[in-house]
Amino acid sequence: MNRFAILLAAALLSLPAFSRTGHSETVPFDSQRWEIKDGNGRVEDYLGRKSLFLRSGLALLKDATLEDGVIEVDIAAPNRLSFLGVVFRLESDGDYEIVYFRAHKSDRPDAVQYTPSFNSSAAWQIYSGEGFTSPAHIRHDDWVHARIVISGLSARVYFDDMEEPVLVVNDLKRGLGGGSLGLWGFVNGGHFSNFSYEPSETENATAGKHGKLAPGILEKWELSEAFDSNVKDIDAVPSPTELKAMTWEPVAVESPGMVVINRYRETSEIVPSFREPKDRTGRREGRKVVFARAVIHSDSAQTKKMSFGYSDEATVILNSKPLFTGKSAFLFRDPGFAGIMDVENDAVYLDLKKGRNEIILAVADYFGGWGFICRIDDMQGIELE
Repeated sequence: MNRFAILLAAALLSLPAFSRTGHSETVPFDSQRWEIKDGNGRVEDYLGRKSLFLRSGLALLKDATLEDGVIEVDIAAPNRLSFLGVVFRLESDGDYEIVYFRAHKSDRPDAVQYTPSFNSSAAWQIYSGEGFTSPAHIRHDDWVHARIVISGLSARVYFDDMEEPVLVVNDLKRGLGGGSLGLWGFVNGGHFSNFSYEPSETENATAGKHGKLAPGILEKWELSEAFDSNVKDIDAVPSPTELKAMTWEPVAVESPGMVVINRYRETSEIVPSFREPKDRTGRREGRKVVFARAVIHSDSAQTKKMSFGYSDEATVILNSKPLFTGKSAFLFRDPGFAGIMDVENDAVYLDLKKGRNEIILAVADYFGGWGFICRIDDMQGIELE
């Protein structure tokens, strides 16, 4: 066997096995198999084709499930703010994986977005950057072909006849498992045509990979129950009695080191405007607040820098002393502010005492993702409980 053949064989063996189990099935939009969950959804002729229009909602196949396979569809987006997407592995109307397209951001770094949805919250502010967003040219008022190849924990997104994907996802955040599939529109939505899907069989069920935690990540947290912001003020330091009365649940930290509160708690998804002074300060009706707790043991009195990010509003408390409060919500800091969460967003200095130190984060949500991430680069002389 020559050297090229050996390298080719090795490369093929390293890929997830992906075998087709049937033929590609095209489902016309006037079929009774579709359940359209959009009051403005309709089948109509558009750009010379029979198409489905979705403004803000879902269209689901009632009799199909898919874990791994290929989903293909043509999309046509208007020349204005709009979102069009493909949902898969759907367990309920609020729990699914989604790849969607921001045609109004064509060629920008977040024109294509993958995000999971937990408890009816698509956490795009948390899942951003490599493996979650990518640039792509998306034509307006024209049919663009999208193909999504799903295998294990990975997904690849292609446009038109491209041989290379515009987005590669290596860590589908909802994990392995099958579910329903369909289409999604939001804000002004758009049109879909030529929908088809083809299930496949993945012999290597662990295809894809979970990322690693970054060094210094605080990874041992507990969450309280969710409170209405009118009941628990995010700016108020909870008393020891209040903390003791809360119900605490250990939660997992996921790559690269964040706690995604949407996995564990429901929220009301309030899209903020912040146009009026009253909207920028004070409590917001319907918002939810949780408290997160971590314990650091220090071998001496010392100061450590903690970098952190949050979505959408947070107060940092150390040993009952407030250190920081801030907002990083969509549109809050300027008219184009997206509120993307990153561990480098902010930092505080922790004046640790010798022995046990308790960090409390009060975290409130508006929409687009509810979570936080904390990192201490210099872990010398401290450890997490």
